[in-house]
This record gives sequence, structure tokens and C-alpha cells, in this order.
Amino acid sequence: MPFAELSGLVAALCWTISSLLAPKLIAHLGTLRFNTLRISFAALALWLISYTGNIEWQTLTPFLPLLLLSGVIGIFIGDNCLFSAVNRIGPRRAGVLFAMNAPFSILLAWLFLGESLSGWELLFCGVVLIGVIIAILFGRKGQTHEWENTKGSLSVAIAIALTAALCQASGALLAKPALLAGVDPILASAIRVSAGALALVTAYRFFSASQSTGQTIRPLEMPLHLWLRLMVVATVGMVIGMSVLVWGVGNADVGLVTTLSATVPVLILPGLWLTTKQRPALGAWLGAILVVCGAAGIILH
Repeated sequence: MPFAELSGLVAALCWTISSLLAPKLIAHLGTLRFNTLRISFAALALWLISYTGNIEWQTLTPFLPLLLLSGVIGIFIGDNCLFSAVNRIGPRRAGVLFAMNAPFSILLAWLFLGESLSGWELLFCGVVLIGVIIAILFGRKGQTHEWENTKGSLSVAIAIALTAALCQASGALLAKPALLAGVDPILASAIRVSAGALALVTAYRFFSASQSTGQTIRPLEMPLHLWLRLMVVATVGMVIGMSVLVWGVGNADVGLVTTLSATVPVLILPGLWLTTKQRPALGAWLGAILVVCGAAGIILH
């Protein structure tokens, strides 16, 4: 298999690594602070990458409002909801629920773009949903690590994670016309991430006080090792993961690359095994495999 097609798997590995590194940072900073710093750093890095190439602003201008809206919905709202869910129910369950973005994508395309919705696609959506239910209900058996504990209401956490999936699907849908028109994908990503960063900085200025608890620390009080971890999370997850995926989509079979990038719910299980020293429950494996198979069916159909 060419490396360009394997790029989807590389992107999934990047997102898995960043998901496993995030909980400790969220515990120290709070979700809003963590996301503001992470996205801001990623935006700067993506602009540096964009300026190494030739930026064709004339192709970008008509799609700028859509890309900005895509960033606000997909990154500002979506990422905040995703990492809030990670903080509440851990990276495994949040990641499985986030995989609902695949069914949400085809449902939104059917509702707003008039794309057809086949019986096979509905079947694969059902497979994803069954996998999510199995992973949530039966994935914690025998697990004692804090990442498998639920902070607050489980139903609220599920709603937050599903909102993240819906926002991610909506953001991708809004960015699609620009990419189809030939706008450079890295530049489009830089604009989306910058819009999310600006919204996050604004929100942080208004709501940073609510992030202050007995367990959180202010950014200026962070020790060097936490800053390094934050930069790794931003670079690996958003900059490298996103850039590698975009490069793969442009140089290989789109369906295969996207399918491989959707394997995060399965890839995260060995990572959790190594991190927590606890073997994931059978329900976690079965649910994650069903989620990935369903997502693959939706993408490749």
C-alpha cells in the first residue's frame, strides 16, 4: 500500500496520541484554557506552513465566510465539546461517541445538500450506533482507572460528545465547497483553526474566571514540562495529523484514506492498555470494531 494511502492511518495515530496526552493537561488547565492554548499554537504553526507555499487569495476570497463559520462551529464549539467530554468520561468513550460524526455527515448532506441516502448507508449508520451503545454500556467492565470514571452526569457527557460530533460534521460540510473549488487545503485549515482560535481567545477573556478551581492552574504558572506536553498535543494532533490527512486525500484514494483515519476508536485501546496498564474490556473492543466497520461502510459505500 502506498504511503499516501497510509497517511489516513498516520493521522489516526496522531489523533490517538493527542487524545491520550490531553486528559492530564485538561485537569491542570480546564477545558477552555487547554483548548485556547492548543488551538492558538496550532493556528500559528499552520500559517507558517501555508506561507511556505504560494497562497492564491483570489480562489479563497469567495469562500472565506464559509471557512470562518466552519472554524467557529467545527473547532470552537466542536473541540470544546469534545475535550469537555474527554474530561467527563475519558478518551475512550469520548472517542467512540465522536465517531458518530460519520453518520451525522451523511445525514446533514442528505438534509441540506440533497444527496441521496441509501439503505446501505442507513444500515452502516445503525452499525455505528450499535457499536457506540456496546462500547458505552459494556466497555467499563473490570476497569478501575480514573479515565473510565464518570464526572457528573453520564447523559450530559454523552450529549456533549454527540454535540462535538455534530459540530465536526457541520464544520466539514461548510468547508467542502472551498476544497472542491481548489482552495489549498492547508490554507483552508489555517483559516478554520484561526477562526476557532479567535473565538476561543474571546471566550477565554470572558469566562476564564470560571476555569479557576482548586485543581487548575493559570497558564503563566505552568511548569515547562506541561508547556512541552501542550505543544506536542497541538503539533501532533492538529498540525501533523491534519496536514498528513490533507496530503493523503490529495494524493491517494479519498475513501481509503478517510476510512483509515476513522480507526481512532480501535487504535486508542492499545494506547490505553499501555498507559493505564489495564486491558480494555471485551465490550470496548467489540464496540470500537463495530464503530470503525460502520464508519468504513459509510465512507466507502
